[in-house]
Amino acid sequence: MKRHLLLIATALFAAGCSQKSDYECRFTLNGETHLTFNFTNVDTPKSFSFFYNQSFPTNQHRRIFSVECDTTFEFTLHLNHPTEAPCWCDNFDFIMFLVQNETLTVNIDLANSTVSFDGFTEPICNYLTNNPTWLFEDFENDESCFAKLDSRYADKQKSLDSAYTAGLLPKWFRDLQTENLSFHKVFLKQGYTKDGFNNMDSLRKNEPIRESQYYWIDDYKNFLYMFFAPRFDTLLDSNRSDDVFYEYVQDNIDTIKNNLPAEIASFFTAVRLSGYLHSLRKAHNQSEYNEKNKYLNGLIEANSSLIKDTSLLNHITTEQTNIYNELLSKKILKKGDKAPIFYLKSLDNKSFSLSDFAGKLVLLNFWDTHCSACIASIPHKNAFVEKYGKQGFELVNICLDNAPDACQQIVKDNHALGYQLICKGQWEKNLRDSYLISGRPHFTLIDRDGLIIKNYIKFDSLEYYIEKNISVK
Repeated sequence: MKRHLLLIATALFAAGCSQKSDYECRFTLNGETHLTFNFTNVDTPKSFSFFYNQSFPTNQHRRIFSVECDTTFEFTLHLNHPTEAPCWCDNFDFIMFLVQNETLTVNIDLANSTVSFDGFTEPICNYLTNNPTWLFEDFENDESCFAKLDSRYADKQKSLDSAYTAGLLPKWFRDLQTENLSFHKVFLKQGYTKDGFNNMDSLRKNEPIRESQYYWIDDYKNFLYMFFAPRFDTLLDSNRSDDVFYEYVQDNIDTIKNNLPAEIASFFTAVRLSGYLHSLRKAHNQSEYNEKNKYLNGLIEANSSLIKDTSLLNHITTEQTNIYNELLSKKILKKGDKAPIFYLKSLDNKSFSLSDFAGKLVLLNFWDTHCSACIASIPHKNAFVEKYGKQGFELVNICLDNAPDACQQIVKDNHALGYQLICKGQWEKNLRDSYLISGRPHFTLIDRDGLIIKNYIKFDSLEYYIEKNISVK
């Protein structure tokens, strides 16, 4: 994707960096950053999105919103460590670099597809936009791909060192990004171990466990994830049950604690435990919560003594309780409840409400354009339409992010069947709240009278529920 950027004078970069060269990269629980977007020359509605990862508590934060006129958006983000935040707006993209307790203003001119930055990390944002950490290139999965990855990342390191030498970047960021590139390269190599030409065990031997002073960065965390007993190499792909995953996490923690200093092992253990909080948030009822929570409790009991920073352990146990209380306070959609209504537009701008599908067995498929699992499952959903369509079955695809162009392209490229509706305004929030959507895809089956059959159905159970209810009048 092309990037058209408003260039800032090199002298301004150097001046900004020299004033802030003493910044200390660190992890700080409960940090914040303040972010402002100024949109100008908006002639038609545009979809805008950005996301950023946090290693503790482990989570990906995503914001998607519609820009319909010249306007300003302001956010206060929870940020526990510096991180990259990729952004997309219509036909161009860019990268923000966010740090705790600082401000960043992003000025976006949609007529000219340009962006400029003001704030503490301005020069870093400009650098990363033109030199992203991610490698936007696919390699053939053969014996030469590791060498190609090494070569590409050597080039990225040279670019980083040159920018630092020229005074365009502060030393603290050069040091941070050097480690980030190193671990990110290994993370990408993991993706090329699945076909057996260079298995995970050999990669672990070539890339032994090592320390990082930036132990909280996302790519170091992903690097440490790969160290576990070789028996899990096949189990995690072929038999990834909750029990297998639990054993793998414990094995991973045991391996790390025996090979790294206590401070890093402590933080990493907290990261692994916090990953289960995300799983708890996806529970749709008390039974699901209890099933997922037993694994978290087991990990806490076995590993809490490793977590030297009590604030991290306290955060995990406090969130554990908060998630449970939030679940109890939710109005759970159960079988026989009236399905929440909606009023949405289709991609060809026709209006639809849930009542338009009265008398039909309706499968609501909540998805978004960034969800690879949603897109990969399109052929299977098409098969449901072809098999059951003549028996009164309707597939209603509801795209949660207001990105009509991207949605239209995905529908076209994948020959998606069914109704194609899209959320605008507050409908994304309304539907997430009313249908208790915590992940995508989210499937809800509704009977011919508009009543809930089951609100959250796992993908591999869809045909069972459709087959069971298709003949019910």
